[in-house]
Parts: sequence; C-alpha cells; structure tokens
Amino acid sequence: MDNSARNSSIALRPYQQEALAAIAEAESKGIRRQLVALPTGTGKTVIFSRLIAERRGRALVLAHRDELIGQAAEKILTVNPAASVGIVKAERNESHRDIVVASIQTLARESRLARIDPAGFRTVVVDEAHHAAADSYRRALEHFGCFSEAGPLTVGFTATPERADEKALGEVFAEIVYRRDILTMMRSGYLCDLRAIQVSLEADFNELHSLHGDFIDAEASEMLMAANAPAHAVAAYKEHAPGRKTLLFTPTVELAHLMAGEFSSNGISAEALSGETPKDERRGILNRLNSGATRVVANCAVLTEGFDEPSVDCVIVARPTRSKTLYVQMIGRGTRLYPGKDDCLILDLVGARGSTGVRSPGSIITFGSKRFVRLEIGFWRPDTNHVVADGS
Repeated sequence: MDNSARNSSIALRPYQQEALAAIAEAESKGIRRQLVALPTGTGKTVIFSRLIAERRGRALVLAHRDELIGQAAEKILTVNPAASVGIVKAERNESHRDIVVASIQTLARESRLARIDPAGFRTVVVDEAHHAAADSYRRALEHFGCFSEAGPLTVGFTATPERADEKALGEVFAEIVYRRDILTMMRSGYLCDLRAIQVSLEADFNELHSLHGDFIDAEASEMLMAANAPAHAVAAYKEHAPGRKTLLFTPTVELAHLMAGEFSSNGISAEALSGETPKDERRGILNRLNSGATRVVANCAVLTEGFDEPSVDCVIVARPTRSKTLYVQMIGRGTRLYPGKDDCLILDLVGARGSTGVRSPGSIITFGSKRFVRLEIGFWRPDTNHVVADGS
C-alpha cells in the first residue's frame, strides 16, 4: 500500500473499507469491470480516491459535470497531497499527469482520444456510472482497453445503477461488487432521516406523453402550471417547512423561475437557476443558499448531480418522472448529515394518487421502517389549505 494513502487524513468508514475490500476481491477473481452502488452522500469520491492511491500507477477518472471533475481532483489530492493530478476539459489538456480527471464530453472526441496514449493506465474510474452505457463513455472505455481482459481495472461508482432509457449497464460492467441502499445507510446513521408529505394537485399525470422513457418536460410543466403548482408549493412550505433550506426541482426553466417568483412574492427568499445561468451568477446563488440568505433555490436539470450542500433539509419535487434514478438523485440532495439537522423533509407535488409509473417517496423507500419516518402521506386540498392525511 502507498504510504500516502495509509497516512491520509481521511479516515474511512467501515462500509468504505468494505467496498475497497470487495473491489480487491473481485479483481482477484478476474472481474475487471466492476460497479459500486452507494447512495448520494456516502463518500463514493473518497472510496475511489483511496483506491487510486492504494493501487498506484496511472489512473483516469471520467466525469460528465464540471462540479464532479473539481470534486474528484480535490478529493484525490486530499487523500494523497503528493499526487500528480491533471484535468482534461475544454482547453485544458493535462493528460501527461499520473492521475487524469477528464470531462467525458471533451475526452470522447476522436481528436482528443487520438492525443492520449492509452498504455500505462492501471485504473479507470467512472463517476456517476449510470451514464456509462452512453456512446461517449463506451468510445472512451474502448480506447483505454477497458473491455480487454488485459485492460485496466475499471470501476464505476453510482447511487443508481439503473438507467431511465433502459440501456443495459451490464454491457459495460460485469458485476456489482458492492452495494448498499439508502435505507440501509439511514438505519446505520450515515444519512439523515427522511420525512415526506405528498401534495395533491388537480393534475392527472397519466395523461402525459413519454419520450426516451420519461415524461415530456414541456407537457409536465404546462400541467403543473395549470394546477397552480407554485402557489401550492408555497402553501405547503409555509405550513410544514418554514425556514428550511430547500432545493426545488422542476421540469423546465420557465417553471423554476415561476416557482422562485411565487416564493419571493410571499416573503420567502428564493432564486432560480438552470443550465443557462452564467457560472458567476450560479456560484453567487449557491453561496447565498449556503449562508442562508436564500432559503429556496428552484432549478431545472442542474442540481441533480454533482451538488453538495449538506445543510439542505427540505426537497420540493415538482418534476414528475418515471425514472427511479432521477427521483433518487433529487431526494438524495437532502440526505447528507449536517450539525443540527434532524431530518430532511420531502414535499412531493408529483407522486399523485392514481398516477401510474410516477415515482414518489413510497415507490423508492418502504415507509414505516425504523429510521424512515412517515410524517404524513397527505393530499393538499386547495379548498382546505392544509394537508389531509390519507392514512394509507
């Protein structure tokens, strides 16, 4: 073992040690393409950083978001400050370093792949590996010989080893070598408890059409706006989550801004961001969420992955989805432990009674467990202005 890895200031949790042992055991059995499935907030980046340090030799980390690239490089250096870490992203091309953290969008281009000698890489890590069945990942993995018996050890890390579009991860990874679910981690005290309130809207999500395995965002947004979802989200927040630091997920940018506007007009500090938000502005919004100056951040397709704000203790789901992966990513943004944080409250506007195939807290985690406490699965009645317990 590398002394720098052994002397790392990051002490591994028991399950992180178990994951590393499972990877080593699987490799000893000849399993070269492995998958590790652990919930958001359980330190997957720490595990693969330690794996890279312990295995020595050259390593490649593939990620698809700027935040993930930065987090991986930072954690690798925290585990091993002497590591030579380079980034391949946009104009940056530090592929000569011992450890390369690369944007898959950049690396998968034929021109970029042609400039990197695949020889010598001993370990390949795929972050958020549920994306790995995409053509871009397969092209990169093939270039580095990951599908060869003599290729590098390839380990994917994900919270959700499923894909909404049903592309088989089994075509990329041979076996899930270590897996723990969100309920197990809550019971063990590594994630905070969740509570859930289901808010009923005058909306029939069964009427929505699907594309690539999930609802069409524009249709979902129109239905939510027709059901006056922003007003009901604010009312539910004011009654059940006043003052909580909140992430709100929507299917479209327009609805994210409408949600933020509705909260703001009701005296609750709120902002919206999307992929269109300039980086400096986005950084400012998230800094204000961190400080508490902003209590609610509504977003469309931005904060589901690669965002870490442990103090968030409320998640409002206003994005109907058939995807377990996406739903777990949304609620997982509130499961991290934080001083003074007792639990995370989910206000679910989309898991409506009678809707088929729509993900909800109850479809992800069994209620009534020792640590997952059902506060109330209720239905927001516009005429009563409060949640009526369903009792089911």
